[in-house]
Amino acid sequence: MENRFLVSTADTIGYDENDNILFEGYTNLDTSLENAISNTDVRAGQGNKLQYIYYHSNDLTGAINEAQWSLPLLALNTGATITTGANIWKEEDVTLVDGAGTVTGTPLAFQTSPVYGWVTYGNVQSERVVMTAGAFTIADTTYDGVVCVRYYAYDAATRHMEINAAGIPSIVRLVMRVGLFSSDSATNKVGEAVITILKAQMTGAFTISMTPDGVASTPLNFRALASKTNTGGCNGSKQIYGTIDEVIYDTNWYDNVVSLGVVGGDFVLANLATKKLDVRAIPNDGTAAFVPPYADLTFSATGVSVVNTDGSTKGTVTGATAGGSVKVTITAKTSVDTTVLVTAS
Repeated sequence: MENRFLVSTADTIGYDENDNILFEGYTNLDTSLENAISNTDVRAGQGNKLQYIYYHSNDLTGAINEAQWSLPLLALNTGATITTGANIWKEEDVTLVDGAGTVTGTPLAFQTSPVYGWVTYGNVQSERVVMTAGAFTIADTTYDGVVCVRYYAYDAATRHMEINAAGIPSIVRLVMRVGLFSSDSATNKVGEAVITILKAQMTGAFTISMTPDGVASTPLNFRALASKTNTGGCNGSKQIYGTIDEVIYDTNWYDNVVSLGVVGGDFVLANLATKKLDVRAIPNDGTAAFVPPYADLTFSATGVSVVNTDGSTKGTVTGATAGGSVKVTITAKTSVDTTVLVTAS
């Protein structure tokens, strides 16, 4: 097997429960996952010997640090909804004549009446003025020139979120994709790892660090919640945090398969009775046997009949009075096959 390396940060996409995209992170500074399992020693007997180790309290945590400013990421931490349109502080250059001028916007009262604005001009650091329909006059009624006016007003284009004092962080589905590289490949990148966290609940903690020589990043920390899956049968229901898939480019499912098998092996079948073969492919890399695509298999029968056309019935055997056998082969890798005997009942 070639050497493989997980390189750089992961691209991350977050989805809500209806599979709507909440955010896309393609400029992450770092991404990480940490799985921790607590354990308790079971000790007994003379000398209090270690009899068993009980593992419990599995916890999967992760962090995404987005280089870009991302309001949706911050909103997820507090469970907030982003709305459009908000009252904000605006700045506007206004030309005064005899100390009087008018802003183009519509000033609003901030907390109390009347409506105030703050004017910066000349050597005066700031002067509060009363505004009436946007018009105001500063103390120096002889002043002519441009001043900076700050006032509270509604902006229809502003995106707005609240930092809730008692908010509940959001739960999202996260899909993280990161490249797999190999020193044994001329193309370097040979595939990718796809990590899916089915239910990731944000921790609610974030820091906006603003420095004179840096760019503020947007952090997102989360804990995975257990999600129920059901694969059928009495023991088919279980809970998982997520999945990790290794996707290797330009490969086939049968590249590492060394043998085929039929569940149950040889079997007895009455004349004209039918049975669909349950085929398994067995890899040589230590991974579990799996159900191969039947479309990539060839079935040939002796003494009995078998369906060999693509479809849900492919691999279905019909019994005969004399019995017979069925050979299963990987169509594109004929060196791998298996044969089962069919005995007539």
